[in-house]
Amino acid sequence: MSERFGGISIKKILVVDDNSAILEIVSELISAAGYQPMTASGGKDCLEKISKDKPDLVLLDINMPDMDGWLVLRTLKEKGLTEGLKIIMLTATTDIGTDIFGLQDVVSGYIRKPFNNDELGVRLREVLGDQPPAMEEVKVEKDRKGLFGFKRRKKEETVGMEVARISAKEYDLRQGFSYLVKESKPHKSFEIFVDQVTHNIQGLCVTRQHPDIMRNEWGLEKTPIIWLSNQLGKVYVNPSNIGILSDTVIRFVEKSGDSVVIIDGVEFLIVNNDFEKVLRMIHHITEAVMENRSRLIVSVDPRTLEARELALLERNMEIIETEPVETKQR
Repeated sequence: MSERFGGISIKKILVVDDNSAILEIVSELISAAGYQPMTASGGKDCLEKISKDKPDLVLLDINMPDMDGWLVLRTLKEKGLTEGLKIIMLTATTDIGTDIFGLQDVVSGYIRKPFNNDELGVRLREVLGDQPPAMEEVKVEKDRKGLFGFKRRKKEETVGMEVARISAKEYDLRQGFSYLVKESKPHKSFEIFVDQVTHNIQGLCVTRQHPDIMRNEWGLEKTPIIWLSNQLGKVYVNPSNIGILSDTVIRFVEKSGDSVVIIDGVEFLIVNNDFEKVLRMIHHITEAVMENRSRLIVSVDPRTLEARELALLERNMEIIETEPVETKQR
């Protein structure tokens, strides 16, 4: 249960997700809300952490490869570990079907992905029965040692920032704008992206190509890279989990503000989902980019799309033509 830091009792919240990027982002939101974050990378890890560390609340993802959230709940109930434990389910959909049957007494509520910082803080305090801390108390604690005794990062120590070049920036991407780069190979888009991240702009790379290849080819030493792959790995996102991908990118944009995101692999996402789902994902991301004055670069090969699909992608995006290519014929 809750622990004490400097005389203050801090409640522990365990966030469970198989995506390491989401674990990091949600953990920071939990800390900002005034709680101690803990993480588990899957259902089995979650069961061990609950039994050993006794968290006050669990944020439990439903879709996980080893054990889904419903099986975790049933196991917890069978082992008698749910008494005094509050659980909030993280879901990308409002339709939970019949999986909740017999578990209504275990679940304290739901949070639909994507959620914003304020929404998460409000829901956590609501379920835990806490009142928001006084602003003066929070300010004093932050000024002294960082939130609850953890050392704060200085601005210049931001994680994921490439070493800045002395030369002037070649491509001037406007904040709050999204750019569609039409090209047969994602060369120009990465050229633009690297130019941004090497001039004091934090970046996030979503790509179909392996991270090691990208780092060697483009000199990306620190920029976080999300690999669109069906293979298991620390930095992969399954292309079918489009909700997780969208949530991860939007959380990055909200956290970083003045930043740049590149998405290479739209065609691969369409194959594993469908065009309409991918289009909705891109629209959600472009809205977050506009709201947080970030930048988005989307690389696409026009030959893989029909004229209508390409036109829908081009709406509300700045177009960068690189070479004469034809769209896919019906």
